[in-house]
Amino acid sequence: MVASVMALSVTCLIATGTLLLVGLLLVGRDGSTGTSLQYAALAGVAEVSASAIYLVWVNVGGSTAFAVANALMVLGPVMIPLAFHSLGPTRVTLWSTLVAAAGVVVVAATSFLLPVREAVVAQAFTFAIVGVCGAAAALGSREAHRTSIRVLAGTLCAYALYCATRGIAIAVAVVRDDESVPGGVFSDTGAIAVGVVVILLVTGAISAFWLADRRENLLAAAGSSVVLVIVPGRRLGDTGRLPRFRELVEDVREAAAAIDSGAVAVFGGAGLSRIGAATALKDTLRIDHGWTEEEIALLTQTAVER
Repeated sequence: MVASVMALSVTCLIATGTLLLVGLLLVGRDGSTGTSLQYAALAGVAEVSASAIYLVWVNVGGSTAFAVANALMVLGPVMIPLAFHSLGPTRVTLWSTLVAAAGVVVVAATSFLLPVREAVVAQAFTFAIVGVCGAAAALGSREAHRTSIRVLAGTLCAYALYCATRGIAIAVAVVRDDESVPGGVFSDTGAIAVGVVVILLVTGAISAFWLADRRENLLAAAGSSVVLVIVPGRRLGDTGRLPRFRELVEDVREAAAAIDSGAVAVFGGAGLSRIGAATALKDTLRIDHGWTEEEIALLTQTAVER
């Protein structure tokens, strides 16, 4: 049991790190995905904290530790409908969020007041409800057309079905006063293994959604510009990535915003709303950002055809 919980904790750490890496480095805090990045981080913290408190409960015991760990474990997936509601509030996402949030309270109360097996039954059914809420919020959002969101919803539905089935299996054992616990995939170890797979699938789906959304926004921004000023990924004839590439791109975007109120971020640089702004941009890079003539010569300037 301890080894399984530690595996879950490591998986949660990896998933959180992946989401932060994709969100902060590749997507950024701005735009429509910025708020969902915050909820993803909160979900990761909740899951890692739950795993740590489970270890305390396994070794020390106590209804308080058990209740807190179970509540935090459910709080993680509650962030999914909340994130979709923040992206585009609808009646479906609102009710999904409220029902899922109520599940955290139910799990905390039942875990504190009921014996362990009865509390596990309540937690399993709550996970099923929260999974359905997450899937409903995903499919009811404006992003439901994306493959990544459909994969996310399908994963949550499958997990909800698994949790409901596991809850029924344990409930039958409780009603029959059978001290044995369901084995195989419905055991505690099996539930953790299934949870690990679900976390990995959800992480992949969310990352794919963020990247696709970012790509579409940058392409749309490029199409609305007059001139594109781009930092090439590598020097002509080189095979390696250009040194300080990301820093150079950020400098171009910052300088563009300073001299052109209509400037937008595009792949590898900035889009300008005025043709003459490109010259001023290079001057700003030289004076305010300390670019050398060699670095300025790397920039490519392309007029957008209309």
